[in-house]
Amino acid sequence: MIETAKDIKLNVLPLELFCEHLYYYEGPCRFGSGDALRPGYDEIVFAERAKKFIADIKAHVPEGTVVMDPVLFRRTDDWDEPEAQWEAMEAAVNAADVVIPMAGAGVQDLAFKFAQRFKKTMCYCPSSGAFNVPDVPAAIAARNVGYACYSEYRWEDFVLRMVALRAKKVIARTKYLCVTRFDGTQSVSRPDSFTSLDQITQRFGTRFHFANIHEFFDCMSEAVPEGNHTTPGRKTLNVDECDLKRANDICDELIEGAENVGMSREAMLPSVVAYVVTQKFMDHFDCNAFSIPCPDACSTRRLNEGRFTMCLTHALNAEAGIPSACEYDLPAALSEQALIAVSGRSPYMGNTCPIPVLDGKFKHVFGATEEQLEELAQDPENIDRLWMTQHSVAHRCHPDPSAYAPYGITPFAYDQKFGATLRYDFSRDKGEYVTLCKFSPDGSKMFIGKAEIVESSGKDKENCTQLVFYRFKDSLKAHRAQCKVGIHVALVYGDYTKELIALAEALDVEPLVVE
Repeated sequence: MIETAKDIKLNVLPLELFCEHLYYYEGPCRFGSGDALRPGYDEIVFAERAKKFIADIKAHVPEGTVVMDPVLFRRTDDWDEPEAQWEAMEAAVNAADVVIPMAGAGVQDLAFKFAQRFKKTMCYCPSSGAFNVPDVPAAIAARNVGYACYSEYRWEDFVLRMVALRAKKVIARTKYLCVTRFDGTQSVSRPDSFTSLDQITQRFGTRFHFANIHEFFDCMSEAVPEGNHTTPGRKTLNVDECDLKRANDICDELIEGAENVGMSREAMLPSVVAYVVTQKFMDHFDCNAFSIPCPDACSTRRLNEGRFTMCLTHALNAEAGIPSACEYDLPAALSEQALIAVSGRSPYMGNTCPIPVLDGKFKHVFGATEEQLEELAQDPENIDRLWMTQHSVAHRCHPDPSAYAPYGITPFAYDQKFGATLRYDFSRDKGEYVTLCKFSPDGSKMFIGKAEIVESSGKDKENCTQLVFYRFKDSLKAHRAQCKVGIHVALVYGDYTKELIALAEALDVEPLVVE
């Protein structure tokens, strides 16, 4: 099964903590007058408070959050802690991702003991208690024990925290399908991929499943009785009649919906079959992220012989909320997953760099015309601020993931016209903001950028000439930060910098924030 980010829910468990006074008295742990000091009164007040506590949480959790039935721990002013109560809540706690405790006099030690016992992430909310509850978070942070406790006194901060914690869960539930030829860590063109996949699994929980590139390509044809060349006699994931029908249906749908089609249906179909095979592998191995090396695969000549590229696969995956990165750039795919998780939008990724002014004009970049660069130079706002992201994996869901925007289809290969790519005119969205994201090769840093779209290029061209131009406020700072993470940067429409900063904190990585 392919589990996308939208399928992953954050399970939030309210924890009701109640201390009952058994006798009539007042003092440092009991104050009030009249009926408020009588036995039984605490129960009435607590019931009303707990009801409001649950209602407030349900009213403020963001989309993708499930509020579980609350668990209750009650004690008396004998300071008892019945073991049976701890045991009774274990099943619910095990199913929870985040615990939202109540706070109050006589129960804060219980919240701390709960954290020590179950080692669950906790977060106080504005309805947890009368104060902003810094005591339990401070006690846990001082011990550096590997689990966190937060306290949010504004609902907007609580919502942001839940978004980040859900995104952290999505990152942990990410499992790559890594199609490799030479090296399972990086391709010949991507030295800035993850330096250690084991380290990434230990840090984030992200997992990796590997498939041999030749076995993968063999499966693009229907099975024969003697089996594939690389796996003779074995039952494999070759396309079957149903898969080929699906590929043909997708091909027809893409052609019918396009504004312009610059290649024949026959030339398109192999790239669609590659997408269907990718989906089949991902579904079989329960993967929800994908990457495959480009130069490593290209030099086998099997792409040329089969008349396909993987560009369309990456584009269609992105549309479906599945992170999918060119050139075996595993950090780029995880960066896409982070953006998908916090925004619900479909990402774009590619070669990203500033465009400096040299000898009085913008430096030439692959995919743009001199006339276009001269026109961009006419706007003083672009000078020393202009950047681009360039690849051939644009899709139909810019900028709205719920509706297809106008798009075109062109081949990747100049001469032989194979390798279907989708094209989008980013200039339709001039003035819109995008959020950029990229993990560093060791996973310790996250590039977080906010930029404004200014132009587009390559929508009618072949190859990796699809460009989106945008500008940062501080280009030099952005460049310095990007040099710590790598060339491929992912982006989505909208401003999600706060969400990514909160995610970086939840993941314990350093945010490199630029505008």
